[in-house]
Amino acid sequence: MEKTEKINKNVRVFFTKTGRAVYISHLDLYRLFQRTIKRAKLPVWETEGFNPHVYITFALPLALGTAGLCETMDTKLTEDIGADELVRRFNDALPRDIRVTSAAEPVYKPTEIALSEYEAEFECDSAAFGEFLASEHIPVEKKTKRGITEIDLKAYLNIIERGDGYMRFTFPSGTEFNINAGLLFDAYEKLTGAELGALHITRTAIKCKNGEIFR
Repeated sequence: MEKTEKINKNVRVFFTKTGRAVYISHLDLYRLFQRTIKRAKLPVWETEGFNPHVYITFALPLALGTAGLCETMDTKLTEDIGADELVRRFNDALPRDIRVTSAAEPVYKPTEIALSEYEAEFECDSAAFGEFLASEHIPVEKKTKRGITEIDLKAYLNIIERGDGYMRFTFPSGTEFNINAGLLFDAYEKLTGAELGALHITRTAIKCKNGEIFR
């Protein structure tokens, strides 16, 4: 029997996380992909040492409750499998609200990520929300590695498009500084005393410092 030649090929898997899957935590997502890789019998490299496990890493984990159309997971293949076959085998083993859309060799490093683009749909008083966005400052408390700090969201928010109950915007993202899009809507409720209805936030793009899509 001919032996399969072992390789060590870096692969970036692109996937969507929608529907009920938005409530899967990052840790549970990590475990899900580990189980999926084993269930699909994918030739993924395992770490060495006392407790070996399949190697996977996520560039920019999503906040709980936020959907994603451009999520990525990096891994290493020990056998050469075509991208279409890899996508098929992942999707055959994944739940329906998590779909792998493509796979390719990584182009950019996670440290090159600079911002995320989002779409939000919600129910609220449009005029009141407009006044909130027009405020000179939007102070919020943000958790950091050093504890809780106060930042001004207004300094980081870039609104691309806004309509009645809809907004497309960007916030800084990356390994150095990252803003959860949900902070903006939490701040609206806290600072105005109003409540948002049927809030849905979706990350639609991740971009690098050079303006290119992270791929």
